[in-house]
Amino acid sequence: MSAHGTPQGYTDGCRGSGACDNHRTGRMTCTEAHIRYQGDWEYHQQVDAGTATDARAKFIVPKAPRLVAESRSQAATRASRAKPKVAKAPKKEPKPRPKAKHGTASGYKSYACRDDCPEECTCRMASAASRKVYYTRHRA
Repeated sequence: MSAHGTPQGYTDGCRGSGACDNHRTGRMTCTEAHIRYQGDWEYHQQVDAGTATDARAKFIVPKAPRLVAESRSQAATRASRAKPKVAKAPKKEPKPRPKAKHGTASGYKSYACRDDCPEECTCRMASAASRKVYYTRHRA
């Protein structure tokens, strides 16, 4: 059998990341090498030339920070554009919501007024009437 971490290892039958000897070692498994061989032309050429390794590819390489010389006039301009920090205003306390009235559909929901409503038209009746109006409007 060929070396693990190569496309040839995948072709020889090393399938699944758990079966490969390179699994959890930081190096490429045979499956990863096969996928990379199919999609990465540079790696494809390295494998065909026999120079490829089983090291994982690092596609994101951090760039070194650049030092840029700044003139005195540019520094003065930058300093003048800096905004002074303004203290935030204290948060206002939220206003309490007004309570719903008895004898309305919202009274049925918010008061949980089910049976003992002090009004002549109970909250239950008002809620049923509002549902009836809603459904008759939306059926048409």
